[in-house]
Amino acid sequence: MDIAVIADPDTATGFRLAGVTRTWDVSDPADALPILDELFSDEACGIIITTERIADNIRERIDEINEKKKGITPIIVEVPDKQGAMVREIDPLRELIKKAIGVEM
Repeated sequence: MDIAVIADPDTATGFRLAGVTRTWDVSDPADALPILDELFSDEACGIIITTERIADNIRERIDEINEKKKGITPIIVEVPDKQGAMVREIDPLRELIKKAIGVEM
């Protein structure tokens, strides 16, 4: 399965340097919506990585995708961007792990 990245230009470049070939530079979070929909319908895509700031702006669509998917893929992982990690009340990655394995970490 493929890894895809939807991120700001600096973060996307970092992933390209790490060898990820499916990357999209997004300056406006609204531009991420059609890309996210395309990746969700692509069965070859197993992991979608996006930055926390982009994800927060398209949270409703991410939640819809997570509710619609039949299995665990594609997994949407949110990473900090160059500005650092965001302080959150609920950690989406922790919730994903809890849902997948049923254990609170």
